[in-house]
Amino acid sequence: MYCRRRLETSAGDKPSVTDMLWELNQVVLVGDSDNRIDGVSLTIAGGVTAVMGYSGAGKTSLLNLLAGMETPSSGVISTPLEGDETGPGKSFSLPLYWVPQDGGLWPQLTVRRHLEVVSAAKLRDPAVLNEESQEMADKLLAQFDLTHRQQAVPARLSKGEQSRLSVARALAANPTVLLMDEPLAHVDSVRRPKYWNVIREHLGLTGASLVFSTHEPEVVISEAGSAVCLNEGQVLYTGLVTDLYDDPPDLQTAGFLGPANWFAADELPTWLPRYPIQENAVCLRPESLEVRADENGVIEILSFRFSGSYAETGLKHLSSSKEIKIVHRPAGKVHHAGQRVSLGNLS
Repeated sequence: MYCRRRLETSAGDKPSVTDMLWELNQVVLVGDSDNRIDGVSLTIAGGVTAVMGYSGAGKTSLLNLLAGMETPSSGVISTPLEGDETGPGKSFSLPLYWVPQDGGLWPQLTVRRHLEVVSAAKLRDPAVLNEESQEMADKLLAQFDLTHRQQAVPARLSKGEQSRLSVARALAANPTVLLMDEPLAHVDSVRRPKYWNVIREHLGLTGASLVFSTHEPEVVISEAGSAVCLNEGQVLYTGLVTDLYDDPPDLQTAGFLGPANWFAADELPTWLPRYPIQENAVCLRPESLEVRADENGVIEILSFRFSGSYAETGLKHLSSSKEIKIVHRPAGKVHHAGQRVSLGNLS
């Protein structure tokens, strides 16, 4: 669903979408027992930002606040966004389009009409359907594999089809900023990358920004430039996705982007004696760590589990009897319990 907000602006020119989109200052959203958002202060800039967190962390609450669907109990949310000023019959971009977790589809409209209505709305007359609107509908129906379902109403669609339609409708609206709460969550994992390609292409062509919530590390890594990590309504991390992946502040935060190894500075000489001496802990992702067969190694395998792109191995340091479990690059040959090995850093 889309919404227009009364937006705070200052005198002078309208800010570029590449600048600040939202600024939150000590924002609180009270819940039934605990605060759903608890004293959050952060800035969300243009581009693609992923909002991450476990269930109940506050992702939907934060996006609701950004969309103006809920009002903070205290604190301030400001944004410089404003819609384009246009005359009657001229095209304009909605400043903000909100895709809620349930899709927010209109039950009485067919799949095709969902796309036509928002496309025609850009002419400020939903009754008008020009050739461009029809072509856009045809293109999006094909891109999201909905052409054969274009005359169906939402109740006749699968959850995956509903999810695809809600995203396609948002792109048809051509807003300055897209807000999506777990987009494509009901789409099968095999085809999901295909539809993310469509979203990415749209953002590249239009220059629009996207803020979306997700549980999927691989989507954040491939699609987002910035990330906001939430836990119990509070911000654990805000910054670049690359920094979160390569240099997270702690193991808990590192886990938002998938498996990681966390070595305290005093543990490195035990497990990685050739690693440069460090003052702080070191985070190594699976692709940066290798378990090598070594008859003279001082490390013994306790357990081994292959998981496709990485393996999980339990290790014991023989002289110190210390034990650890690591995730690492899979070996060409499957390791086995009792085997002598050494660890190698590949980064």
